[in-house]
Amino acid sequence: MRFALFISFLLFGAVKAAYIDVDENLNITELSVCSDSSSVLNFPSIKEELIQFVEYCSLAYCMPKNKITDGNLVDACPISSCTDSTGNKKIVYQFKGDISGLIVQDDTNKQIILVFKGTTSDREWEIDFDTSHKKYVPYTVSQGINTMDFTCGGCQVHTGFYDATSIFMNEAFQYMQELHNEYPSYSIFVTGHSLGAALAVLAANELRLVGMDVTLVNYAGPKVGNPSFAEWMNDLWSISYLTDFLKAGKGSQLPTNTFTRVTSKGDIVPLVPLAAMNFAHSGSEIQINRETNSLKVRGQWSLCKETSDLESISKITLAYITSGNWQYLTSKSEITEAHVNYFMRVTECSSA
Repeated sequence: MRFALFISFLLFGAVKAAYIDVDENLNITELSVCSDSSSVLNFPSIKEELIQFVEYCSLAYCMPKNKITDGNLVDACPISSCTDSTGNKKIVYQFKGDISGLIVQDDTNKQIILVFKGTTSDREWEIDFDTSHKKYVPYTVSQGINTMDFTCGGCQVHTGFYDATSIFMNEAFQYMQELHNEYPSYSIFVTGHSLGAALAVLAANELRLVGMDVTLVNYAGPKVGNPSFAEWMNDLWSISYLTDFLKAGKGSQLPTNTFTRVTSKGDIVPLVPLAAMNFAHSGSEIQINRETNSLKVRGQWSLCKETSDLESISKITLAYITSGNWQYLTSKSEITEAHVNYFMRVTECSSA
C-alpha cells in the first residue's frame, strides 16, 4: 500500500511543504488504524507520580541561573519543588557543559532520579538542529561493557542527540553505576523535558544495557530515531504491556522497565522531526489536556495520530509553520505555553 500525503515539513526551523510517498515497509503503524482508542487515565496515584517527575525536570532549569546547589532539596533551590521537600531528598550530582543534568537521591521512597535539562543555550540549540541520522550503537555496546544483548538492525538516531549522550557517558554514567552499587534496592528513574526528554531516552537505554532496572518518563520530547529504532525501543521497554496497563486502570504506579511519554495537547515539539524525515516516536503516550484538566492514554505513536495532531493545529499556526517563521512561533504565547506547561511551568526557576 502506498499513498500520497500532503504535509508540512516541520523540522526545528527548516520548514517546507511537500508531497510525500510513505511506503508500508517503513515499519510505521498502518494509517488505516485511525480510530481513537484513547482512554482517560484514572490513576490518581500515577498522576501524582507524573507531577513529581516533572518537578524534578523543573529543578534542572535552575542550573543555568546558578540557583541550585548539591545537598538537601530544602536548601538546594528557590522553587516549591525544593522548599516543599520533606528533607529526605538531596541533589547528589550535577553535570554541566554542552548538556546539563542532575541526579536526585530520595531516601524516603528509595529512588535515584537522573534528570536532563531542556534547551537554554546556543549550543543546545545546535544539538536540536543536528537532525541528520546516525547508525545507533549504544556507547555501552561500543565499549563492550553491556550485559544485555543488543541487536537493532537498521536502527538510526538523531545525530545531535546521540553525540550529546557521550557527555552523559563521560560525566555521569559512572556515578550512576556507583550509586546503583551502593544502593541496589533503590529504584532508578530517568526523566527530562524537551531536549532533556530526548537525552533521557538514550541515557536510559545505556543504563538498561548494563543491567539496571529503569523507569523512563519524559515530557514534551521530540522524536529520537527512525522507525526501526522506535520498534526496538517499544520491545525493550514493554510498550504494549504498558499501554494495556494504563488503559486498564488497575495499577498504583508506573511499572519498572517501561517508557511513558507525556505530551500536552497543542505542543508542537513532540511532532518534530516529522515522520516524513524518517523519524518515529517510541513509548506509550499520555496526553495532558489543560482545557479539560484531564489525562488521556493515547498509547503507541502512529503516523495517523501525527497527521491528526497536525490537522488540529490552528490555521494561523500552520501558516507560520509553512512560512518557516520559527522565531515568530516561539514568541507566541499559545505555542510556548503548551510546551512549558506540564502540570506546572517547567522551565521557570522561581517560587511562583
